Amino acid sequence: MKLIEGRIQEQALDLQEHKFSQKVVELLKEKFDGYVTLTIEGFDGLEEGTLIFRSGRVIAASYEYLKYGVVVNGNPAIAQVFNAGTAEFGVFDIVSFRSTDAELTIAVNPKVRIDVSVSSGDINKLTKKSFNSAYARKVLSMVLKTSSHKTEIMKKLGLGSMG
Repeated sequence: MKLIEGRIQEQALDLQEHKFSQKVVELLKEKFDGYVTLTIEGFDGLEEGTLIFRSGRVIAASYEYLKYGVVVNGNPAIAQVFNAGTAEFGVFDIVSFRSTDAELTIAVNPKVRIDVSVSSGDINKLTKKSFNSAYARKVLSMVLKTSSHKTEIMKKLGLGSMG
């Protein structure tokens, strides 16, 4: 996702030392304008989630499986971001910007907009005790099938190491 450059509030907060969901609830209460980006060691490599805030409301979400270049945007990304917040290894940054920058970010990335409200109670419901790889398995199931199919074709052509 293309993000507007903002002012770093907190950087490289370790998930083992900081509770992601608790920080997000604090941002809601503070009427935060900006975004939170979370990078974790996930199901099969690095994964990155982003929540965009305007006036203390989450208005956009995106989640990317970096190894595969697969991106989930909008409402479906919300649960994945909060799942990632329970990962064993990961860090997150909190970056502030003007509220108008939130809308500009969405204008550049229209698919990230969400049409549901995310309250403190919702965050508590979305936050599990530990990371669940089922989200990744579901999203990546088609990509993994396609990838293994390409590998098989390459092997048949004698180009196995290139697939």
